Amino acid sequence: MNHAGQTGAMSERFLSDLERACQTFAAQPGQIAVIVESKSDPSDRVAVNPTLAMPSASLIKVAIACAAAADPDLNLSTPRRIGDLDETFYCSILQAFEPGDKVSLKALIGLMLIVSDNPATSAVLNEMGMDKVNAWLAENGLNGTNVCVGFDDDSLGAPLRANLTHAEDCLNLLKLVETTPEYGFVLHMLRNNLRNDRIPRLLPDRAVIGHKTGTLNGLMHDIAVIDSPDAGYYLIVLANGLPDGHDFAGEIARFSKAVHDLMAE
Repeated sequence: MNHAGQTGAMSERFLSDLERACQTFAAQPGQIAVIVESKSDPSDRVAVNPTLAMPSASLIKVAIACAAAADPDLNLSTPRRIGDLDETFYCSILQAFEPGDKVSLKALIGLMLIVSDNPATSAVLNEMGMDKVNAWLAENGLNGTNVCVGFDDDSLGAPLRANLTHAEDCLNLLKLVETTPEYGFVLHMLRNNLRNDRIPRLLPDRAVIGHKTGTLNGLMHDIAVIDSPDAGYYLIVLANGLPDGHDFAGEIARFSKAVHDLMAE
């Protein structure tokens, strides 16, 4: 059911139920930020800790992809030789190729978004530089988000926590991806994400979900734009300082299902 334009007790009850679900979810141990916003009516919205700064982890890869798409100096189709890319000790799809094989920058962006490949991300950043990503973020009003550490082997783990974002910026980033034609291929890649153990996990098969996850020790994020026959909305979940051994991916999945059920009523 579309709640946009509703007034009175029904709309108030819907927002009250949504608020209760978000507050209960965010009350778990750790620092948790949540935004749920209807695509048809942004006033149908609940936000908990929307500007709480947290390490972005792999969420920043969406901004890197957009900055690359907007960079007039980059040709996304130009092939790059695998042997010329930085070597890595970490698991990467790039390791399946021969050194003489070639891959386009656009394909590297695909690996960066669809399987969150860190060496592919490092290769994209090496092509354009962090300054261009930060300039793109500033130009688009995403002032709570930065990139100051890359995704090379030496930066993964604790150093990567220096890259920051917050839930409101993540929401606005997804809106840019969805509404800007030059980022259309980015949205397509997010809709083909292969890491689906969080927001998409319990949603109906008919739902079209573009999303990106982020993970570090004690940190778990997922941000999504969701379109189903019954509802269209954004769901942002950022969490840091999580206790060891907690199945927070399952918590996100169950919360996502509860939100979908409310949005679709």
